[in-house]
Amino acid sequence: MNTEFLILALIALIIGIVPLFLVKRDLKILLIAGGAYFSAIITKEIVQVSFLHFFQTPQIQTYLAYGILTAVTEPGFAYLFVRFVKQNPQTYGVSLAFWENGFLVGLLGIVSAIALPANYNLTLISPLLNEPLAVVITGRIMDRLSSLFLHYAWGVSAYLSFWKKDAKFILTIAPLGFIDSLTAYVDLSHINSYFALAVPAFIAGIIGFLLAKYYLKKA
Repeated sequence: MNTEFLILALIALIIGIVPLFLVKRDLKILLIAGGAYFSAIITKEIVQVSFLHFFQTPQIQTYLAYGILTAVTEPGFAYLFVRFVKQNPQTYGVSLAFWENGFLVGLLGIVSAIALPANYNLTLISPLLNEPLAVVITGRIMDRLSSLFLHYAWGVSAYLSFWKKDAKFILTIAPLGFIDSLTAYVDLSHINSYFALAVPAFIAGIIGFLLAKYYLKKA
């Protein structure tokens, strides 16, 4: 078992689960959010595999393509599925985040950590894990909070746009998905500074969260 990778997975799991207890819990909404989230992820994977060489090439066009994919698919499928959510938009947003943080990165990460040898070189997974443990943990917390805030914002804005019949809510928040352009740049350029990714992502997440809260208050 790889202890460092286990710690990182547990951070994601906690950030994925705890927010579910801060909103009205609804299993139906959680499952609907799962359908929206995985529809987006599968769509992105199909596109990336179909143009694999392009998406593995470090160039401006590739970085932009990653951002476009996220900005279109994740808020887009959140909007398509929100027709089945009659109430509790905050639950929908938090539930979208759960499937990434709690399940994909958290739970599956724990399974991977248990399977990995204790001395496994984590830089083979990501160069970002080459930094001191305290830096990696801080970066992981900021990164996962960013994911929570962005998915929350996409869920809330999708709900408001669909039920209020006003596209401005989601159109102003969806572009925050372009943070994945930075993620692609860091990954493909093999940059090993976690904060180079985590800080801008965290700022983008805060912006999305505040916008969603503002829209909820004014709607």
